[in-house]
Amino acid sequence: MESIVQAFIDFLKNDKKLSDNTIESYKRDITQFMEHLKENNIEYYDVNKITIISYLNFLKHKNMSQSTISRHLSSIKSFYQYLFMNKFIDKEPAYTLDAPKIEKKVPLTLSVEQVDKLLSHEFENSEKGLRDKAILEVLYATGLKVSELISLRVKDVNLNYGYIYCKSSKERFIPIGNSASNALQNYISVRRKIDQDEFLFLNLRGEPLTRQGCWKIIKEYTDIVNPGFDITPSILRKSFAKHMLENGADIRSVQEILGYKSFNQGDLISLISKSKIKEVYKKSHPRA
Repeated sequence: MESIVQAFIDFLKNDKKLSDNTIESYKRDITQFMEHLKENNIEYYDVNKITIISYLNFLKHKNMSQSTISRHLSSIKSFYQYLFMNKFIDKEPAYTLDAPKIEKKVPLTLSVEQVDKLLSHEFENSEKGLRDKAILEVLYATGLKVSELISLRVKDVNLNYGYIYCKSSKERFIPIGNSASNALQNYISVRRKIDQDEFLFLNLRGEPLTRQGCWKIIKEYTDIVNPGFDITPSILRKSFAKHMLENGADIRSVQEILGYKSFNQGDLISLISKSKIKEVYKKSHPRA
C-alpha cells in the first residue's frame, strides 16, 4: 500500500509538476485515508462509493470544515483516478461523488466602535508609531489590499486634494478623509526618505515594508480591540466596505474604490446587516 501511495506522489511531482505544498497536502490526505482503511480492515482495492461516503462522514464527525472535507475528497478522487488509469483497480469508486456544498459565511468585520477604539489608540510619537497609525488609517480609509498598500510610493499621495493613486490590476484614485490625511502628513514629516519615487511605507531599517511586516504591525495592535482576536488587512478592507454601504454609499462606488474588475454584487450585499437593509428599505420605498 505504501509503495502505491509513493508511486502516486511521484506521479504528481514528475508528471503533474505540482508544487511541493500541493503534493504534501495530497500525501497527507491520502495517508490519512489509508490509515482509516487499515483500522477498518479494508484493502485499497476493495474501496467503493459507500466506503468513501462513510469516511467523509467520519471526517464530518471530527468537526472538520466542509472545505477541508472537500479537499480530502478531491485528493481521494485523484488518487483513485491514478489507480484506475494505471490498472491497479477495475473501476473508479469516487468518480460520481460530488464535494459537499461549502456554506458562504458573512465576512468577518469590525464594528464602527471597534475601529474607533483601534484608531483612537495613543500611538507613540515616533517614526514607528506615526507610521503604524498612518497604515491603519489608510487601510480603513481606502479599503486597499495589503499588496496595494505596500506598493504605494510617496508621489501616489496627494494630501492637498485628499486622494491616493493606486496603480494595481485596476488603476484608481481613492479619496481619503481628514483622519487618514493627518496621519499621513504626520508620518511623512518624520520619514527618513522623501524622494517622490521611494516607497511610502518603510520598515525601521529604511527598507520597503513587506507584506509580512505589515501583518505584524497590525497584529501588534490586535489586543486593543479584542484580546485573542486577530485583525488582518482583509478585515479592515471588509470593514471599510461594510461601513460605507451601511451609511448609504452605493454598491457601484464601493466596488470602484475596492478595485473590483467585475460586478460582484453578492459579496458586498452580504456585508450589509439585515437590520440596515430594512432601515434603508423603509426610508427609500414609497409604500413602505
